[in-house]
Amino acid sequence: MGKLIRLDDRWVLPYRGMEVTQIRVDHTLTFVLSGDAVIVVEGEAELSTPDGPVRLRPERQKVAEALALVGTKLTWEIIFKNGVLHLGFDNGYHLTVEPDARHEAWSATGPGKLRVVCTPGGEITTWGLT
Repeated sequence: MGKLIRLDDRWVLPYRGMEVTQIRVDHTLTFVLSGDAVIVVEGEAELSTPDGPVRLRPERQKVAEALALVGTKLTWEIIFKNGVLHLGFDNGYHLTVEPDARHEAWSATGPGKLRVVCTPGGEITTWGLT
């Protein structure tokens, strides 16, 4: 089972090679991954595409461009100490989620009991690391 890797300036999520099998949209943008993991984006995000950057707004269901990620695999998944989440996909797209001052910006769950949350202001909280 994968574990969160802590480095000096960032953490690495254990999702490399996992496929985006499903995307769910409500007031959040949820990526369901193979390997029993889920990433939920609650705040605004930037999706870098070959045609340029696109702003995603899950609370308004403005996330159509993210549908291009279904069937792709994660190539890197980094959390910086300031709460910024960076995800890279094998189709060349990149997703960046900045922290939010008032709300949880994103969370990642699985595999197993692992849970990582970017709390308001960008602090990272983790559970299930043992």
